[in-house]
Amino acid sequence: NIAEIDIENHELYKLLGYKLRETGQFQEAVFIFKKVLQWRPMEPQSYRDYGLALADAGQYQQAVDTFYTALKKNYEEGVAGLYRGFEEILVTEMNRIIARHKEEINTSSYGMKLVHAMPVDVRVVLSWNKNNTDMDLWVVDPNGDKCYYGHKETLIGGRISNDFTRGYGPEQFLLKKAIPGKYQVLVNYYGDQQVKISGPATVMAEIFTHYADGKE
Repeated sequence: NIAEIDIENHELYKLLGYKLRETGQFQEAVFIFKKVLQWRPMEPQSYRDYGLALADAGQYQQAVDTFYTALKKNYEEGVAGLYRGFEEILVTEMNRIIARHKEEINTSSYGMKLVHAMPVDVRVVLSWNKNNTDMDLWVVDPNGDKCYYGHKETLIGGRISNDFTRGYGPEQFLLKKAIPGKYQVLVNYYGDQQVKISGPATVMAEIFTHYADGKE
């Protein structure tokens, strides 16, 4: 049992939450990620994970409210410095929930600067459960153009988010208008700075086509 390996280990609970989402046990995932948020409110990933679980469980207003809280929160400088650019991922995911369930969500208190339609043909997002770990997302398009931290924009318009080298991620790839062909999604395990009872890092890769455009 993942949760019993090391009691109140937030990294193991993140892993458990990933597995629950993967297997469609969304209410249980909400419970687990709420625990992580209670233990780690100082980290934006805690709000993101909880918000995504709420959306999976159909609690759309609460999910978007959680994302908005994460966007407006003042984090300690050490944490904020690790995750500069994280807001781009939060805004993308928040607006996807709004676009898909706009009849069920009241956005009047958010401020219109944060609410925009943001559909893309391809979105890939990579998350992992271990702190002080550097995972790198690579996406190779049909032309062989590899988008990664050293080449952040491709000729056909692919773009990758900031490279988070000492935290949990996530990292995302966006492509507004895709061309036909085969795309490769790759994960490069660059390294970590820890040895822990909870074992090696676990990666969750989520791949979307027609993201937030009504045909997802």
